[in-house]
Amino acid sequence: NVDLGAANPWGVVCTSDGRFLCVSHAGTHEVSVIDRSSLHEKLAKVTSGEPVTEVSISPEDVPNDLAFLVSIRRRLKLEGEGPRGLAVIGSRVYAAEYFTDSLGILDIDPDNHPRAKSVSLKPTAPISEVRRGEMLFHDATACFQHWQSCSSCHPDARVDGLNWDLLNDGMGNPKNTKNMLLAHQTPPAMSTGIRGDAETAVRAGIRFIFFTVRPEEDAEAIDAYLKSLEPVPSPHLVNGELSESAQRGKAIFEKARCTVCHPAPLFTDLKQYDVGTGVGNEENQLFDTPTLVEVWRTAPYLYDGRAATIEDVLTWHNPNDRHGETSGLNQDQIADLVEYVLSQ
Repeated sequence: NVDLGAANPWGVVCTSDGRFLCVSHAGTHEVSVIDRSSLHEKLAKVTSGEPVTEVSISPEDVPNDLAFLVSIRRRLKLEGEGPRGLAVIGSRVYAAEYFTDSLGILDIDPDNHPRAKSVSLKPTAPISEVRRGEMLFHDATACFQHWQSCSSCHPDARVDGLNWDLLNDGMGNPKNTKNMLLAHQTPPAMSTGIRGDAETAVRAGIRFIFFTVRPEEDAEAIDAYLKSLEPVPSPHLVNGELSESAQRGKAIFEKARCTVCHPAPLFTDLKQYDVGTGVGNEENQLFDTPTLVEVWRTAPYLYDGRAATIEDVLTWHNPNDRHGETSGLNQDQIADLVEYVLSQ
């Protein structure tokens, strides 16, 4: 099964006798049962310089070796969906099946011919379109060969903080993952606005990232889920209100003309600009104005994640004040401005 993905590993637990290592895969609704001693033997061999597969001849090769776990791992399917946390008692593994509100029970002893069962934790209720969209968003079985779900890059529809080189705007120009919050309310989509709106991006993602064809109602359900997302209040707020520093920062935000491109309440003008941050093949590239809502949780910043903090965006990565008139601000003013931005 080297060509079959095991997306969204979540829970990890070892049996009390140390015999097996169990991993839940929330995206493919299964549990991997790994022979722990054989795993350690293989790792020890490759660390000492002994090849263990055609690919793994050094420790650095292991993460990219699809065959590394062949013969030492069993994949056991669960009846419920979205297994997350795991617990093990004896030879039985218990999995919290998030999307079916159930408890998966699996005897992993190979001599017992493992077979899963699922115990419902509450009466079954009709699944709304939003809930179905959330399930599809987290379901890697919708992807060709089950390698990934939408949540692989967008956990809880937010960000993983990594750069990914998608093919929608060329190759060799990876982009930082964007928050899905307000995606449908703030067109265009993608960092360069290559997709006209989020609806288009959802359908293109299914076809060109999942490499599959799904019914239109699946895309509509994902749309409904993403539209239902609500912002989480910033931890920079004080009792739900702007701190004194952020209040000063609000005035600076206006004075520095940040409001021209980031007007409330969406904190984006839905337009694209070249603010001097493009490098290499992206030089002079127009970039979509991102919303600042929930920016406190979406670091790193800029299209390629080169700015670790909002302060870096406003200082080191603001050539000639093209990204806001901040060069004349002192350190205290910068700090207040940062506090305001992070309060959204």
